[in-house]
Amino acid sequence: MSFYLIFISIVFLPVMPIISLEDNLIGRWKMESVFEGIKDVTEAHNPANNRWIEFKDDKTFVSDGDPYGRNTGTWHIDEETSILHIDSDIEDDDSEWDIQFEQEKVIWTGRGNAWKENFKLIHRREEPR
Repeated sequence: MSFYLIFISIVFLPVMPIISLEDNLIGRWKMESVFEGIKDVTEAHNPANNRWIEFKDDKTFVSDGDPYGRNTGTWHIDEETSILHIDSDIEDDDSEWDIQFEQEKVIWTGRGNAWKENFKLIHRREEPR
């Protein structure tokens, strides 16, 4: 009897669509926190609490806020490794990040060298899906 209940449960469970990392990232994200190791350095990197980034479906991005100002460029995600590649229009500002989604947040962990890997950025989706 329990076999049949399990079988029926599996067959009739609603199928949740699998959303790609790229599709999940598209939208506008507000910077919430910045950590260097375990130290919260948000005040230095987002002093006016107005930094944001928007990922567009044409693989471009726009970001803005104090103290760094506006930035534009292109982006892509390696779906297998969850690595976000940012190609900034600003010279020497390209970056790579390991990304992880947690509900309406995305956590970025730097990649490339020990200094970058020590940084973690937390963004919250501005308009929940």
